[in-house]
Amino acid sequence: MDILEMTDLELYEVGIKELTEQLGPAYTAKFLQQCKPSDCDYTAERHKLLADQPSIDKIVERIHRREVERKEEERIKTERIAAWRKGLLELTNIEIYELGLKILADKLHVYGYVGFLQQHFKHLNSDQLVDKPQLQSDNDVSLAQAEQIPTTEPHD
Repeated sequence: MDILEMTDLELYEVGIKELTEQLGPAYTAKFLQQCKPSDCDYTAERHKLLADQPSIDKIVERIHRREVERKEEERIKTERIAAWRKGLLELTNIEIYELGLKILADKLHVYGYVGFLQQHFKHLNSDQLVDKPQLQSDNDVSLAQAEQIPTTEPHD
């Protein structure tokens, strides 16, 4: 599979297939509901964040503390995903979103990931239907049914 030679629609189909295989149809539908462009003004947010610059020592301390926290978060995520795969728990919306993004990045790499999202956003912003592969049922949830539900930003 040469991702650089694929059309956006082909990338989208490969992405949907991989998401469905890894997440199942219900979580794939939830992931797609949450996956939409943001209205955030990143420049304004950056200026707010940089307004009160801490000292270098404080920055280094924060980096070290955050690295310890990140490792613990990764351990917990890995345990929760393993438990979900065994059928022991349900994932939160943000876990579904993060796992879906990781699956797409792992399968399609950067170029394919971007092409998948462009195709998905194109579909969100138009009234015309985009040909997509049918998902196999998981509690009778199909992509077509899920896309009729209003989309929301990912949150817990």
